[in-house]
Amino acid sequence: MSENRREFFRVIFHESVNGKITRLGEAPMSIHIENISVNGMRFSSPVNIPMGERLECSFEILDSSFLIEGAIVRKSTRNDRVEYGVGFTIDQETSSVLFKHLNYYQIRQRKGSYAD
Repeated sequence: MSENRREFFRVIFHESVNGKITRLGEAPMSIHIENISVNGMRFSSPVNIPMGERLECSFEILDSSFLIEGAIVRKSTRNDRVEYGVGFTIDQETSSVLFKHLNYYQIRQRKGSYAD
């Protein structure tokens, strides 16, 4: 059994959430976010992005918009799409706000009062 080394809980969306990433010097690109935590997120895209590439990630959780810098830390191929893991570079204030929103989202998701 593999050890879970995650520092924060991860919200897994029943249906992917739309977001955008921006690669340095390029236009924003739409992505499908599969899960997210305070430390990072997993998304899928048909576009090939190199490991370590820096990105700006934007998404909404409970009507609050987030714009967070990160880098590709994991990459795997599934069918015609590539799944990526992004590690966030996040300040304490943004981290706290995101944590609160993710916690509230997960509570609503578990109660069944919020469908993705």
